[in-house]
Amino acid sequence: MSANTAMTWWGRWVGLGLLVAAGWGCARFRSPPPPSPPAVEQPDRENMETTAELSEPAAPEPGADGAPPDKDAEDPAAPERLVVDEQRVEGLQNHELQQQHEGLEQSILRKNNKMTRWLDHAHETWYRRLDNSVRRADTRWLSSDTTYEPELSTFRLCLLGRAGGTSRQDDYDMKVRFRGDVALPGLENKLHLVLENVDDGALPGLDPMSRDEKTQLGLRTVWDTLLNNEMEAGLGLKWRNSNPVVYLELQWKWEREMGGGRLRLNPRGVYYSDEGFGQVTSLSWTKHLNDRMRFQIRTAERSSESREGVNFEQTFRFAWLRSGTGRGWVAQASVFPSILSSDWIWEDTLVNVTWRDAFYRRWIYYTITPQLQFPKVDQYEPCFSIQVGIEILFGGRMRDWI
Repeated sequence: MSANTAMTWWGRWVGLGLLVAAGWGCARFRSPPPPSPPAVEQPDRENMETTAELSEPAAPEPGADGAPPDKDAEDPAAPERLVVDEQRVEGLQNHELQQQHEGLEQSILRKNNKMTRWLDHAHETWYRRLDNSVRRADTRWLSSDTTYEPELSTFRLCLLGRAGGTSRQDDYDMKVRFRGDVALPGLENKLHLVLENVDDGALPGLDPMSRDEKTQLGLRTVWDTLLNNEMEAGLGLKWRNSNPVVYLELQWKWEREMGGGRLRLNPRGVYYSDEGFGQVTSLSWTKHLNDRMRFQIRTAERSSESREGVNFEQTFRFAWLRSGTGRGWVAQASVFPSILSSDWIWEDTLVNVTWRDAFYRRWIYYTITPQLQFPKVDQYEPCFSIQVGIEILFGGRMRDWI
């Protein structure tokens, strides 16, 4: 090792030693640490607990004066709440679901795979949730001595799409229709709460895409009249331009066998708080040609205080049913004249053919409708459109085609 290298290492060690000595010397001149606090004598725990028990006041008993009320405690004087027979309700729901889950071999989607099992599970779960929620609200304030006969509620959702149409319609349009028929046997027998956005005041043969879709919520009840006919009354609210409108309705359903067919008369009157009185009356005669073929003639008219003139409908329908009464082909030809100040006006002519069938089991249905119109607004020029719909049922049955 050279002399220069040795001197360099000796200088490094000397510098390190000086730094250590400086740090130790500075520590000697620091302020001494504060004296440790004197030891505190630990109290006797047994004496402390005894003293605390003697000094604390006794807690008041539940329900005593000055004690906070117990929210969970029930009033002994209040009547006991009604307990619904869950097994009976579950049996009714199982029967309804079993009927809707039939017909797999007659639907388009016939495979049993992960997706179809998920569909069945979701359908069953949501139907039970909706129906049970209605029943809990219906029995919330009923006492145990109330006679309660459970009923099932039904719900349906319909998605409609159209391409084409008249000049007043968009080239493409989609609409969502819903209806909830909520059974409330706890309030009164045959009393139902109906939530829907389907216009009941339109002529029955009109294009479904042109109907009013204002949401309405109301109570309806149905009772039998003489000769096994039905009378239906309703009261509720209808939303127009985000404003609630009160309505009252009354309709009568009368039918008889006549001329080898079934004659039906259905007058319906309704009063709106903003538009006044209006009415729709339809008269139809349906002939069963054989087990699967039907022919129908229908005449209807509509008038109201808020509209000028009277609207009429004359419709001829022919149905070829595939199975049951809700699936198959229906051909329709309708004319819609109006009378205004003693003048007749030819408003529209409509011809269409509709195919309805089960998409999956008996709770998802689809419809396809090619249609041809000759409206007055287009100078009676032909206007073609095609409509496609999907309808989902949560309980209930598909309505009859004709």
